[in-house]
Amino acid sequence: MKTFKLILLSSVFMVMSLTSGMAQNEGKLPEAISNATRNGDAMALAAYFNAKIELVLPDKSGVFSREQAQFLIKDFFDKHPPTSFQIIHQGERENATFAIGRYNYNQGQYRLLFLTKNNGHETLIHQLRVEKQDE
Repeated sequence: MKTFKLILLSSVFMVMSLTSGMAQNEGKLPEAISNATRNGDAMALAAYFNAKIELVLPDKSGVFSREQAQFLIKDFFDKHPPTSFQIIHQGERENATFAIGRYNYNQGQYRLLFLTKNNGHETLIHQLRVEKQDE
């Protein structure tokens, strides 16, 4: 079932990417979001959270306030401190950007999926999914 969800989600992102007609370097996730993730800095990452964010973690999921999500992401970073983080795919459609990243920690790897929206003044994360990556 997890594999099916991952394939379905990946397919949706691929279709969004292909239909947008955007080049790979357009529709980028803000570098500050990548840096905060790479550094395991929950406070810096939460600065980009929407007031309500859909957060999917290996042990908890739901729609949370910015403050609740920051606490949950801090707990995730504390339990799985990053050794590296790299964006492996990203794209844009209208005012939304998505990015898929590879998050490595000492005991394995996670795949992080970001969905952000730009309202003209700022880019905010509306959804963040953290999925265990089998190697």
